[in-house]
Amino acid sequence: MQLIKLSLYNFRNFKNIKIEPNNLFNIFYGDNAEGKTNILESISLLGSLKSFRSARNNELVKIGEKKAVIKGVSLNNQVSDEISLSIDKDRKTARLNGKIVSQPENYLDCLRPVVFSPEEVSVTKGGPSGRRRLIDRAVFQSTPIFLKIFKQYERQLKQRNMLLKERKSELEIIPWTDSLIDTGSKIRFARKNYIESISSDFFDCYKLISGSRENIKILYQNRYDCLDDIKKAFREELLKNREQEIKYGITLCGPHRDDIFFYLNDKSLREFGSQGQQRSFILALKTAQVINLEKEYGEPPLLLLDDLLGELDQQRQDFFFQFLFRMQGQIFITTTDIKPLEKSGINRASYFNVKDGVLHIRQN
Repeated sequence: MQLIKLSLYNFRNFKNIKIEPNNLFNIFYGDNAEGKTNILESISLLGSLKSFRSARNNELVKIGEKKAVIKGVSLNNQVSDEISLSIDKDRKTARLNGKIVSQPENYLDCLRPVVFSPEEVSVTKGGPSGRRRLIDRAVFQSTPIFLKIFKQYERQLKQRNMLLKERKSELEIIPWTDSLIDTGSKIRFARKNYIESISSDFFDCYKLISGSRENIKILYQNRYDCLDDIKKAFREELLKNREQEIKYGITLCGPHRDDIFFYLNDKSLREFGSQGQQRSFILALKTAQVINLEKEYGEPPLLLLDDLLGELDQQRQDFFFQFLFRMQGQIFITTTDIKPLEKSGINRASYFNVKDGVLHIRQN
């Protein structure tokens, strides 16, 4: 899988740039706040329709302009597609080969970017919503139909909450409760299966990254193996919380409130993990995600590494460079210092100096 062309128009601090990326390494270097991360963000948006930063639509459009456009040409199993994303303050509009996308799962098959960014390290210390997003985005890429189910769940949840706030009768709420249980259970089942599918690679990657035999685990609070059992447990949760839901006018349980727990030696990584252990944990998780996607689709995904060197000590850098060399996929890296990358043995790379929204290309 490759991104063979990328064009940005009025995106963030870029007026109009075009790139033909290297099929292996693409290094974007320069001082902070010059726009390096914006390029990786544009690729993430183009491939997943989501930014890895917390950004409103109007923040993605260059100041003084009304609309931003990201365009690309992807190559996936020898099939080329033109993909684009238009962004204004009200909406994002995706197009595949010139046609507006109505089924996002078809679009998401064109490009599968996996992001490692400093923001994601903080997920280990933050609230449950960040950990849910981390896992859900991985599931979206592994199983695109999950996105459709997730959107159905959001609509059903919104409708059920509205009925609860309006103090509607139980008879009126039941159909929405039944629908919520059906889709919500599928989400819980998909999360559980994904975590189990990467657990072995995740453990092995962490051991290599950290150089230790620490025991690491990801546990999802859903404890059932069968979809029918998950549905039964969800219904029991809702019944248990019925009086409180009526009182507060909101759905109090379900996959929208679940947590995913990260453990190190059977202790909470959030409470007891060092900064280095947290970085190793997230890096191992992302590496396992890449391995999983390559197994699933026969090609490695795009890897977007934002300020990677600033987050890793020498041991973790050495491991990750070894992994990158073996991966033989397309990789986009931002850094303020290219010397460690040059010393690592990276060749067949394109270097892009980023300054004031302008790219200066140097072939290596």
